[in-house]
Amino acid sequence: MENKLSSILTLIIILIVALTTYWLKLEVDKEQLLKSTAIEKGPDFFLKGYKTQQTLENGEINFILSGEKMTHYEHLEKTYLISPTFIQYKNRSPYSWISGNNGKIEDKGEKITVSDNVILLRAPTKTKKQMKLFTDTLNIDTKNNIVLTKSPVKIIQEPNIEINGVGMRYDKKENTFKLLSNVKVHYENNNK
Repeated sequence: MENKLSSILTLIIILIVALTTYWLKLEVDKEQLLKSTAIEKGPDFFLKGYKTQQTLENGEINFILSGEKMTHYEHLEKTYLISPTFIQYKNRSPYSWISGNNGKIEDKGEKITVSDNVILLRAPTKTKKQMKLFTDTLNIDTKNNIVLTKSPVKIIQEPNIEINGVGMRYDKKENTFKLLSNVKVHYENNNK
């Protein structure tokens, strides 16, 4: 009987030690997960007053991206921007500027989103006057040279044209600019 009682007591002690060990393992795993998650939530790097450029194969500047602050998160594969300005070049000269309060870079720089109080300014040319476009978000596909939005847009074309619409697509390669829906044009004739 004594032998049976000591065997049961030994089994109970082994069971308590096994359960305690398992509980400690779970607690340690939970703590490691919390620490690794906290590390992942922090940025991998940030830059203040940044300026970066992409060049074409011949060495000419394709675009320059600059702004107040850039914060990169590797685990999200995204980079967040404060006060970004995207300047597109053509024939070694800047011809359009896109600026906003915030931005985001995705797909290793192939997709840039500029948001919050976005202004696109197209420089005047020999055949076209200066144009300003206002919206809340512009998506820039740097690989295919396409700028688009699904948001409402307002365009001011000098000297006296105002165009409103919803959605816009500009394709640099095809040299096409389209407003997608609800287009309204107001032209003021100054020859009265």
